[in-house]
Amino acid sequence: MNNKKEKIKLYGFILLFSLIFCGCINICCIDQSQKFTKIVHMPAATLFPSSGFQTKTHNGSIEVTGDDVADCNIIATITGHASTVQAAEEVVEMTKLSFEQSGEKLIFKIDKPDNLINRSVSVSLEIMLPYKVDLELESHNGRIEIENVSGNTNAVTHNGKVSVRKVSGVTRLETHNGAIEADEISGDINFLSHNGKVEADFADAAAPDSDITMITHNGGIDVTTPLEYSARVDISTHNGSIDTELPVTVSGDLGRKHLTGIVRNGQGVLKLETHNGSIKLR
Repeated sequence: MNNKKEKIKLYGFILLFSLIFCGCINICCIDQSQKFTKIVHMPAATLFPSSGFQTKTHNGSIEVTGDDVADCNIIATITGHASTVQAAEEVVEMTKLSFEQSGEKLIFKIDKPDNLINRSVSVSLEIMLPYKVDLELESHNGRIEIENVSGNTNAVTHNGKVSVRKVSGVTRLETHNGAIEADEISGDINFLSHNGKVEADFADAAAPDSDITMITHNGGIDVTTPLEYSARVDISTHNGSIDTELPVTVSGDLGRKHLTGIVRNGQGVLKLETHNGSIKLR
């Protein structure tokens, strides 16, 4: 008799647990299969040469092109995701875009609605601005591309590739998951990728004493240095090899995993480091 009661209790508990569990699955299931996209051409905003520009988007890409212009022109692509097209459109319409002036810096702001349930929104930006400008860019999920800009550049994305072309000045690029690529670059650079390959190809006009720091935790490093490059060298890899075409005068022990020394007069600083990957130096 007692065994029978115990079995009934056990079956009841299993049934109750199943109902709760299935209910949780049903409640927690996220349906964002429908989307709505809106393209917004922002009014031109004055941005004087050699001033600063800052923007941040949580989900979306950022593309910046410098040109011989006096204004900042932005095309924003806003995409909402939800269970219905109507709900997706509502979250897009609730997303507000605006410019804000802070001293000599122009800030482009994206205000998204709070407490989104079963809905999400992304904003991707195409930006044209004066080529002499300091940049501060950030995206959590999306690539960042910059071309033809002269100034101090800071660009960070958590998940996405970062690429620059014809950029001069001090350039700091960081991505947690993605590659970093620089082509025809000039000036000091500091590149950091947690998971991704890091590459840099310096322009012929780049200063021969540029400071170069390139670090990745998982990925290779490939750098073509400025012409007649001169620097103090510190190169290391934990799992990989080092291949250099530069005339490095080695100091200390010469190994396949760590190389220190001087190139020419040692005017600049060259630091290359990867945990898992090989290093190519030209």
